[in-house]
Amino acid sequence: MAAAAISASPLHAQSDADDGLTLSGSYRIRYELLEGQYRPALPPRDDAMTIQTSIVADYRTGPWHLSAELVDARGYLIDAPGAVSTGEVNALELSRASISYRDGPVELTAGRLHLNLGSRRLAARNAFRNTINSFTGLRLDWHGKQDDTLTAFYVLPQTRLPSARAELIDNRVRWDRESFDLAFWGAHYTRPDLFDGIALQANVFGLTERDGDNGPTRNRHLVTWGARLHRAPASGQWDIDMEGAVQTGTVRASVAPNTRRQDVRAFFAHAELGYSPDLPGRPRVSLLLDIASGDDPRSAAFTRFDTLFGARRWEFGPSGLFGALARTNIVAPGIRGEMAPAPRWDLMALWRPAWAHDRRDRFSNSGPADPQGRSGRFAGHMLEVRLGHWLIDKTVRLEAGTALMTSSRLLEDAPNATGFGDTRYAYGQMTVNF
Repeated sequence: MAAAAISASPLHAQSDADDGLTLSGSYRIRYELLEGQYRPALPPRDDAMTIQTSIVADYRTGPWHLSAELVDARGYLIDAPGAVSTGEVNALELSRASISYRDGPVELTAGRLHLNLGSRRLAARNAFRNTINSFTGLRLDWHGKQDDTLTAFYVLPQTRLPSARAELIDNRVRWDRESFDLAFWGAHYTRPDLFDGIALQANVFGLTERDGDNGPTRNRHLVTWGARLHRAPASGQWDIDMEGAVQTGTVRASVAPNTRRQDVRAFFAHAELGYSPDLPGRPRVSLLLDIASGDDPRSAAFTRFDTLFGARRWEFGPSGLFGALARTNIVAPGIRGEMAPAPRWDLMALWRPAWAHDRRDRFSNSGPADPQGRSGRFAGHMLEVRLGHWLIDKTVRLEAGTALMTSSRLLEDAPNATGFGDTRYAYGQMTVNF
């Protein structure tokens, strides 16, 4: 998963593909079980079965490329109330429908599309999550002579529908919508071999939001500046992944229309150092550190980092019903081990103790909060183990995993803590590619 995240590239960037029509797809079924709920106001136990079906059609002729993808993401055995949301259910949606034209080093894409940029920490096509981020707009890709690339885009993020819980439980089909009330724009540059096998990436992303079809909002106007240095894992070598971003702009203090605006001053940083011994099984061990700022309600500025449309599964454990850690209000060192114990088998283990960056802010995305800061900053230890097996190489994959979030002082003593103790999670899934 770490290697895939480092080398991720836009799905449609296949300039050497043959002309003609190609059809492909995938089917994934997963069962998840969680006990010891850490989210306030939810019952202690939750489970769900999710199914994702994807059908992809690509047609190429000369410089033209037409692409479409239908994604059907459904959930069953859903409890009410529970943790399942539009992150799990989005039935029968045209997730991608675009037309591209390439002239030499420049490719222009228009329509509904996905964004899978750089490390995927700020803009990603989701892999583990059952639903997928989609956007409608324009994208321009430039390919340089040094294999460097520049991507610029202006898109309207899709609002996944329906959002009402009763409709999610029924897997109701409602087309997603977009509007100029929420816009996402930016540019991302990659230089693959800056020096000694180290690649450079730099980006600027903007997000503008206003009240409208999506109801009252905090009217986010954010600009995120970031850069990254990384070297991909290789046998017998050290690899690195260093990334940081600062976020500026303005945001309303609440969704109420007349509340004051706050200046935004937020940041995140990721550091990872890994080594892959030249041994059978392709083992790799890495040390990690993630810091993402939280918000101090006593401050005039808003300092909680917004990860925009990024993914998190490969660094913070499973999302879905678990999702205990996220790239906001967190300080989390860690150690990860990976190996392939036999052909078509892969094994990963991850340990991450986690603190709140600001003790008065909500922990992670959906954890408890102590506005007085009396419950301390330490949330607990997150441990994950995952085992995968290609039953049929590149066609049928089985995967199972488990995660544990121990309940320490912040998760136990915060005023809205659930009191359910340690969070235990497990899942099993099968994916079929065709």
